[in-house]
Amino acid sequence: MRGIAALTVALMHVSSSFVDLPGRSVLDRAGLFAIQALSNGYGAVVAFFVISGFVLARSLDRNFDIARFVVARVFRLYPAVIVTVAIFAAVYYCVGFGPYPEASFAPLNVLANMLMLRVDIDLVMWSMKAEVAATPLIILCVWLFRRYGMWAVIAIAVVLFGLAFVGQFTKSIGDDTNLAPIFAFPFGVLVHFRGRDIAAKLTPAAVALCAITSVSVFCSCSFFKPTGTWTLLMQCLSAATLVMLIACRAEAMIFALLDLAVVRLYGRISYSFYLLHPLALWGASRLTVYSIAQFEAVPVTLIVIAAFLVSVVSVTPLAWLSWKFVELPAMNRLRSGLATRGDLPLGIPSEQRVG
Repeated sequence: MRGIAALTVALMHVSSSFVDLPGRSVLDRAGLFAIQALSNGYGAVVAFFVISGFVLARSLDRNFDIARFVVARVFRLYPAVIVTVAIFAAVYYCVGFGPYPEASFAPLNVLANMLMLRVDIDLVMWSMKAEVAATPLIILCVWLFRRYGMWAVIAIAVVLFGLAFVGQFTKSIGDDTNLAPIFAFPFGVLVHFRGRDIAAKLTPAAVALCAITSVSVFCSCSFFKPTGTWTLLMQCLSAATLVMLIACRAEAMIFALLDLAVVRLYGRISYSFYLLHPLALWGASRLTVYSIAQFEAVPVTLIVIAAFLVSVVSVTPLAWLSWKFVELPAMNRLRSGLATRGDLPLGIPSEQRVG
């Protein structure tokens, strides 16, 4: 699910400037409509938050050791971010290219981006900055559920949803990060604690119907303001339903797609792919603009799809290398350290399995 979400974000970034074009035929207009429906990138970030709440609640529920949990989050999030920012800086210093004109590559700003204090070098890192900010929230929600039950976590989610309407709160850790969808993390925690009981009551037909409905609602949100608070809620509910069904009713035939090798590949490399894909956006955009101008007989839909595929193919090897030689070594180093101490690893192994 994370892999599909990462590809959805990439599709949104490639297609956002072109899906509003009039199209060159009825089929072309229908194709552009379908691309817009499938490119709910902001909703995909909300899904990331739900997944994180779910997976990390599982880890904490197994062993509520806050110190190890925080260390695990550092080892999980920061190595790939540091390497990604270093790559962006190296590209800028070597060829003078940066995906975002407003980015500063001054040494101190590069360091601030590596620490996720700022995210102007790679703007998609705003969601990772929000994940770091949500770490205490996830700990609190798990503790509240274990001590006081479901309604305590629901109360936290309701309060955070209300705060999503308050601009001072949504920008409280910087103008480069939007905390409005942070209420999605408690939803993920609730899915961990209550999802299995709910999913067990559904018939196979009901599972398929709920999954199809959730995907349909999620895609329809593409046609509304993506950062609208009520839109965020619908995206969160849709994502939470899918996470619950995928985790608790994995035998359903409707989820067979997620067992394909290519989907699992992008699930494994989704974090690095998400961080690195902006490197391909400039080239994909230029390719789309050039092709639309030069090939008047070719539907815009096909041009956008081709540009998206080119961007994915160009980033995938780099994302795989980052996963193989940055993410995995960091996780293995943490596991080795915990094993030496006689502790079971926390957070990272289950996160990778779910991914």
